[in-house]
Amino acid sequence: MNKIKSTSDGLEILYNRYYQNNPDRQLELEKMRLDDQVSREILKLKELHNLSTQELAKLINTDESIIESLENADYEGDSFLMLNIIATALKMKVNFQLVSA
Repeated sequence: MNKIKSTSDGLEILYNRYYQNNPDRQLELEKMRLDDQVSREILKLKELHNLSTQELAKLINTDESIIESLENADYEGDSFLMLNIIATALKMKVNFQLVSA
C-alpha cells in the first residue's frame, strides 16, 4: 500500500496542485523564472554602469517602456535576447550554463 506524502509547505502544495502534472504550466513557470533573473541582471547592469532607464534605452535604440517591462519581468518578447543585446552594447557577454535539475 502506497502512502500519500503529506506536507505543510505551502509552495510545495501549490506546485503539486497546479504545476506537477502540467507541462504547459511548468513551461510558463520556467519562463517567469528566466524573466525574473533577466530583470535582476538588467538592474545590476544599470547600477554597475550608472545608467538610467532612459540612457539604457537610448544605448540599445529602444523605448524606455521596453526597459521598464524588462525590469518588471513583464516583457512580452524574448527577455533573454534583450539581455544579450544590452550586454553587447555594454561590451559584455551573457554566460549561459546548463545545470542538473
